[in-house]
Amino acid sequence: MLPPVVLISDDEPLVVSALTREARRSGLASVADTTSTHVLSLARRHRPAVIILDIHQHQDGRDLLAQLKQDPQTRDCKVVILSGVEDQFTRHVCFELGADAYEVKPFDHTFMTRVARMAGVTQAAH
Repeated sequence: MLPPVVLISDDEPLVVSALTREARRSGLASVADTTSTHVLSLARRHRPAVIILDIHQHQDGRDLLAQLKQDPQTRDCKVVILSGVEDQFTRHVCFELGADAYEVKPFDHTFMTRVARMAGVTQAAH
C-alpha cells in the first residue's frame, strides 16, 4: 500500500527540505512547491491527504487556502497553515476559510507526527 501524500508549500527551501525529510520518517510520501504557483495543480494531480501551506509566499496562503477549499477536487484535503507570526486575526480567518490546523514557526519536533496522524498514519516510521 502506498503511503499518504503530503504537499508541502513553503518559499524557504531549507524548510521544505526539512519537512520532506520528516515526512518520509513519519511514513508519508511528499510533493513540494517552493514557488506557491503550482499548489492547486499539484493538489489536483496528487490528491494529498494533507497540505502544509506557508501563509507568506509569492501567492498569499489565505488566497490559496480559499481556492483549495472551493475546488471540488481538493476541498477535502486537510490543510495546515504555517506562519512565522502568531496573529489571532489571521488564525481566525484561516479557520473560517477551512484550515484544519494553524502552526507558528518554528514548529516543534512533534509537528510532522501530528501531520502524519491527520493523514491517517497511525505510527511514525522512524
